[in-house]
Amino acid sequence: MSSSSSSNRQSNSQRTVGIPTRCWCGANLTTYGAQTKENKFRRFYRCVVALQRKNEQHLFKWIDEAIIDEIDKVDGKCTRLYADLEDVKRSIDKRLDLQDRYIQDLTATLSDFRTSSGVNPNNDMMEASDELRPTNTQSALLNIAGAAIALLTMTWVYSKLSN
Repeated sequence: MSSSSSSNRQSNSQRTVGIPTRCWCGANLTTYGAQTKENKFRRFYRCVVALQRKNEQHLFKWIDEAIIDEIDKVDGKCTRLYADLEDVKRSIDKRLDLQDRYIQDLTATLSDFRTSSGVNPNNDMMEASDELRPTNTQSALLNIAGAAIALLTMTWVYSKLSN
């Protein structure tokens, strides 16, 4: 697809990236189909003022080029978002590993305490699995914390996508 001389006029003024919404003059845009031999029926955006003032350089952009620009912008945002999500994943994995180690340390400390205090684990009224099970209060707090983390993550992803 070759460009007509009209697209060369745009290179002298500001280049519009993506799908344009208005001309630099503030006028609305209209889509047309090219009637030249090189670009027969190729669609383009054109400022409505440009039809009346042919000497001025108002917005002209091929629709297919605008769509490619827009896809490139979205692709860049997706790449940045993917990198940010990978950072969040690494951070969460790191925190979970730290919490695992902390729980193991607490379990070892509890075991040492029982051994040193002479408490026989077989005489306890609760089994070890009961001790590790959260109470209703703890379970509710864990649910609230999980929901808060999910909400914050969704808010963060939305803000990244909307920028």
